[in-house]
Amino acid sequence: MRSSHQKFKASHLASHSYIYDLSAIALLLLPLTLSNAIAVLLGHTFSHLDYAAASNLFFHLSNLLINIYPLSFCVIAGYYLSHKTTFSSASFIIYSVTLFYLLSIESGSLSASFNFPNNPLLALLSASITYLYCYRFNLQQLEPQSLDFSSRLFKHVFHFFLFISSALFLSKIMAKLVTYFTALIGSINADPLTFSGGIVYQTILGLLGAIGINGHNMLFTIKQAIYANTQQNMADWAAGEASLNIINQGFYDAFLSMGGSGNTISLLLCILLFSKEKNHIMLALTALPLVMFNINEVLLFGLPIIFNPLLIVPFVALPIISFLMTYLAIFSGIISPVTNIVDWMTPPLFSGYIAMGDNIEGTLLQLVIIITGIFVYRPFYLAFAGKYALHNKSSITNASVEKSIFQHLLTNVRTSAASSLVHSSAQKRLSQMLHKDGFVMYYQLLQPIVKKDAISFEALLRYQDSAGNICPPTFISDFQLLKMMPTLDKLVIDKVLADMQKMPLSHNQRIAINISVASIEEEGFAEHLISRLEYFSIPPQWLEIEITEEAILNNSDNLLNTLEILRSYGIKIAMDDFGTGYASFPHLLKYPFDKIKLDRSLLLDATTPKGKQLYQLITKMGHIAECDVVAEGIETEEEFKFVADCGVDKIQGFLISRPMPLSDVQKLLKLQDRIQS
Repeated sequence: MRSSHQKFKASHLASHSYIYDLSAIALLLLPLTLSNAIAVLLGHTFSHLDYAAASNLFFHLSNLLINIYPLSFCVIAGYYLSHKTTFSSASFIIYSVTLFYLLSIESGSLSASFNFPNNPLLALLSASITYLYCYRFNLQQLEPQSLDFSSRLFKHVFHFFLFISSALFLSKIMAKLVTYFTALIGSINADPLTFSGGIVYQTILGLLGAIGINGHNMLFTIKQAIYANTQQNMADWAAGEASLNIINQGFYDAFLSMGGSGNTISLLLCILLFSKEKNHIMLALTALPLVMFNINEVLLFGLPIIFNPLLIVPFVALPIISFLMTYLAIFSGIISPVTNIVDWMTPPLFSGYIAMGDNIEGTLLQLVIIITGIFVYRPFYLAFAGKYALHNKSSITNASVEKSIFQHLLTNVRTSAASSLVHSSAQKRLSQMLHKDGFVMYYQLLQPIVKKDAISFEALLRYQDSAGNICPPTFISDFQLLKMMPTLDKLVIDKVLADMQKMPLSHNQRIAINISVASIEEEGFAEHLISRLEYFSIPPQWLEIEITEEAILNNSDNLLNTLEILRSYGIKIAMDDFGTGYASFPHLLKYPFDKIKLDRSLLLDATTPKGKQLYQLITKMGHIAECDVVAEGIETEEEFKFVADCGVDKIQGFLISRPMPLSDVQKLLKLQDRIQS
């Protein structure tokens, strides 16, 4: 019982997630939809002012924006959904758009004027299928600097080929389904110019619109027949040879599609009159300019209406109610029949006036239908808004309603733009540094407390500018930002190994290299390092690898395997900066460490009895784990005496040596060699 309840709860949350996802996507498309509304408004304005050239220009712009909308919808949906995966946004969008075009081409959903895909539902479907594919196969971002780039590239090529092959197969199925359903609907023996046939026709249009399909496009041949019949009937009526039909093209366009399919102008006004949700009010105000010209994609996908079990009911029912009201009004003689075909983009109230032969009774009938529609939508919308508010309160515990998905997404977009600028600056800096090849290695001495001859060094990366000045490694943050640490680590490994060829090292002397978490967790890192040692002819026993606490906290099996491989070759493993994070004694037992380095922050805290006892305790823990213990950051004699009394094995710090260039290391090693001999 509990399991079924949890499943119901999960599906309930998933449906809300879908609603918020569509809302966020619709918000990102608002600049395009509002620009279209402005273009339409200017087109009509110049048309009424008899500026045909200007009017045609803006109508052409509007037509272009309308055709761009589905493709933009696919791109934005892909961009939004990509952030729910580990796949890069650019690759995700390529997958989505490829699928969108294949589905559109095979199903004949390309605009005649621009050959753009023109079905928003297919756009959403394409992005959603891409999301499911990336989520199912856990596609990762392709990083050229990664050690396993070749294998990742092969996987990406394989997955993309598999995806487009599947997309082509799916598009073929989609084309057959569209053909089948179009034929099935067309085979329904219902004349849309009759009362019963009109009810069936309008119901089908509503159901198609409720799932995001433009019914007028799917039933285009039927609409053409209605239009031709209407023209002929009006011509016969004008010649005095026939009476006007009650149902015709003007009947459908003027009274059943006010604000777009579903008579959504009533829903928009319902939101403005009764809603307490600021996000919905903002969406309605934004959609208003478009809805005034019977374009309702902002509401359709923004609330959303499509696939929304609550709003679908009035969306389908209201045009049928409007059909009945208009038919009865004309049939009973309350108003005269429709005498003109109106452009589908003519604003409500104006369209009724024109449809009735410049008669105000058409406007009044539209007004009655709109008011009726407001109260038809009202209970369903309030039920939906109540669930929306309840979900908001339960899921956003630390934010007010104002900081909902809309504002959060806008913040993400702004942050993304700022992040792109930061990334661009980092790329530029690193490109210049790599081009100049000013990276040099410095080495800091580690000296034993007892056996003074068993010295070792830690390799530290520095940058030498064009003036010869040595700069601290502030550039490392740029490598981290761009996820290029594996590239930097490979560069450091080669530079250190090249320097080691010039060092007179003995069997008990080692050089330590710091390796980032990103590198040590990559598959193939151990093999790469061993191959570089062989290339430079450096004995593995001369090398030591330092990793930070962060690496072991991930509890990666691959990390354990990598460390064991390196250790089997004689490479020593050290944990750097121990005590700064959350590494514990069990970690020292689990992983094959030979050395732990105590961070200077522990020494700075050893000014109290508790701090001193803690330092002594950690030193003992290291020895229990059979690790050498190194005290980092020793700068004074007092500090040296304290850590020596605690039992550390080696010290490192400015007291004994500052980082030195290769030439100084060579001199020091030669001096040690003479002393030993």
